[in-house]
Amino acid sequence: MHGLVSLLDDKHFRLVEEIWDELEKDFGVRNLYVTPFPHFSYQVAETYDMELAAGVLSEVARSTAPFKVRTTGLGIFNITHPVLYVPVVRSPELSDLHETLWREVTRTATGATEYYRPEMWMPHITLAHGDIDIDRLTVAVRGLSGRNFHWEISIDNLSVIFDTGTEQGLRHRFNLGDGGLIAADE
Repeated sequence: MHGLVSLLDDKHFRLVEEIWDELEKDFGVRNLYVTPFPHFSYQVAETYDMELAAGVLSEVARSTAPFKVRTTGLGIFNITHPVLYVPVVRSPELSDLHETLWREVTRTATGATEYYRPEMWMPHITLAHGDIDIDRLTVAVRGLSGRNFHWEISIDNLSVIFDTGTEQGLRHRFNLGDGGLIAADE
């Protein structure tokens, strides 16, 4: 699987990593998240034609200035294996960027996940996913509920991360405002 994402700024990247550590240490949630990069996703797909996708992402990044997103509270996706997350507030600017990415990048994707379609998209920062059952979820939410999750996060990149089932990594990272490739792992 591959994810088209924005990685969080340094401050919030570290904060989410600290929460992941705390969830493991204090609440026994060990399989916190398979991708080791705090982020929010625009799209997830089985694979991308990376040559085509990189060109599209560079163009979109070049024409998109760095921006800020806001978060609020905690959320839960109530599925067989619940997901605990921090909701990212959808602004008109963020929704427009997502729609552009969906329209332009989907043509380079195979197996794009429908949950990320513009009319269904709920941007979020995953805190726990995997071995969190209802009992651990209840305790974790209680433990985190006193925290301030009203964050303002500076976003300066469009990135592609991957998970092969045995390895996770950063495939590409494009700088917003100039479209320059600032990281690549081929």
